[in-house]
Amino acid sequence: MTTMRSPRARSDVVAAGSLLVLGLAYGVLAVGEGLGSVGDTGAGFFPLVVALVLVAASVTVLVQSRRETVPAAEEEEDDGDVHWWRIAGVLGAALLVPAVGEIVGMVVTLSVALVLIAKIMGIARWWSAVVLGVAFGAATWLVFVYWLYVPLPAGTLGLV
Repeated sequence: MTTMRSPRARSDVVAAGSLLVLGLAYGVLAVGEGLGSVGDTGAGFFPLVVALVLVAASVTVLVQSRRETVPAAEEEEDDGDVHWWRIAGVLGAALLVPAVGEIVGMVVTLSVALVLIAKIMGIARWWSAVVLGVAFGAATWLVFVYWLYVPLPAGTLGLV
């Protein structure tokens, strides 16, 4: 039985490979700007973090695409349908951030918006979406407030 990659898997490989090269180049440029120290980060610190995330995500997609081969007889056709309700839901959750971020607090609003987006996009269990939202909120607070000393709006409710 022969196996082949679906057209989507091939396009994922091309996109991930391109983003990997871009991430590596961005990382080299970021290091050239200077990283500074933990207490006093340089201009290249945050771009290097972005480059590392981009490279890690690209490598993950490349590894997953390498593992995903489907038998030629079992390959599914993409139905080509656009799920407009998902697009509207994600946009609505994203618009929640500027709409109530100043009132509730930016970290809490971002966390709730991410939980909603995760559920809209198909995460089956609520606890998985909540863990993702809480982890994202904690990471946002840690990076911006604790490490970079960037105050985020706490909101009139006094939440983080």
